[in-house]
Amino acid sequence: MKAPVSPTPKQTHLSALQTLLAIEGDALSAPDLMTLRHIAVNRPRELIDIGHVFWVSRRGKSLSLSAMSSQPTLDTTTPFAQWMRRQLRLRLGPPNSNEIVTWTFGDSQDEVSFTYPFTHGLYAPFSPDPRMGGLVFTREREFTDAERPLMRRMAQIFGVSALALGRKARPRISLSNRASLWAAAGSMALAACLPVPMTSLAPAEIVADSPYMVTAPFDGVIDAMLVPPGTAVTQGTPLLSFVDTAYRNELSLAKQEKSVAEAKLRHASLSAFMNDSAKRDIAVAQAEKALAQARQNYASERLSKTTLYAAQSGLALYSDKTDWTGRHVSTGEAIIEIANPSSVRLRLDVPLTLGESLHNGARIKLFLDNSPLKSFDAELTSAGYYPQTLPNGHMAYEAYGHLNVDGGRPLPRIGTRGVAKIYGRTVPLGYWVFRRPITITRQSLGV
Repeated sequence: MKAPVSPTPKQTHLSALQTLLAIEGDALSAPDLMTLRHIAVNRPRELIDIGHVFWVSRRGKSLSLSAMSSQPTLDTTTPFAQWMRRQLRLRLGPPNSNEIVTWTFGDSQDEVSFTYPFTHGLYAPFSPDPRMGGLVFTREREFTDAERPLMRRMAQIFGVSALALGRKARPRISLSNRASLWAAAGSMALAACLPVPMTSLAPAEIVADSPYMVTAPFDGVIDAMLVPPGTAVTQGTPLLSFVDTAYRNELSLAKQEKSVAEAKLRHASLSAFMNDSAKRDIAVAQAEKALAQARQNYASERLSKTTLYAAQSGLALYSDKTDWTGRHVSTGEAIIEIANPSSVRLRLDVPLTLGESLHNGARIKLFLDNSPLKSFDAELTSAGYYPQTLPNGHMAYEAYGHLNVDGGRPLPRIGTRGVAKIYGRTVPLGYWVFRRPITITRQSLGV
């Protein structure tokens, strides 16, 4: 790794005592622990020639690096941070030890996996509680006996400051306020028992109820979409056409084969008057004619299906003409949806975490994007048992609901989107408030 930037030159116009007092003043005035750690790993280099300074936090036998000089944040997952943590575990004494520890990197069985420019280290535990951790100082040369008191003093300064920031003053509650607090706690406990319905939000869309799907009758390429999307069509209206070149040629060949078969049959019939052995060719010629007629009928039927017509009246719904023109489709692939605008239902994409609200008959309140101040009442009619993959890659349960619309109110337009609020079973208010934090905690901790 590269050697860090050389430490800030010592201020010649300040004595060591003045510099130490300035560092102590900054530490005692630090507003939070993060600022204090930043001062602790950077300011000591103004007093002593040091390469790196680390803030080591300890909790029992656990040890971690919380800050490092010249770094705004310390990523503990880097190889250097993990290597330094292993080095400190090998060399530091028990958590309650108040002794300064010095060492040389590379003198233990833990082989250095990369070159560290500062070979000498010194650990000064915090005071008055060394169990909190301490400061680690590293540089190229050994630490002198004259420098150790300064490092111990800095560890004492930052230990006391960290201990003061960690303590929070407990407000003293007077006897007159205790009754109010108990009353408030009792009220909250009673409120937590109030029954409320479980509610959840899900994306919603207005879709056609039982639409007629126009599908591809065979594998082919769409030549043209004959009606624009959203057009009102009647029964028998041509909707789209396929490229029919191959089918017209197939019908022409079938007609030629039929003409040949008919000619063979006439020849066999005339030959039978003069030659008795030719009578047996009549049956073969008749079979060939029937086969040719069947091929012609099949080719004619395929050619007639190159143009698809509306089987019922309604709105022809599909994405866009340019999406389908020239596109190859497979047999049975849905192309156009013919929907009745007066028969609609509600489609929901319910997230996996809200599947508990899906039961038939659940009450739904729908808020459409084009009319956010008005709502529609609906009722859940069905829900998928297995989740489906949405176009955005997320998983959701597919559910449908029936809209309860008054006679004088117009139905929402097919394709309109919004948000649906689903009302599930009744649960205590406390469970309704804390169910999400409990779920996140269990998923994070595995308890």
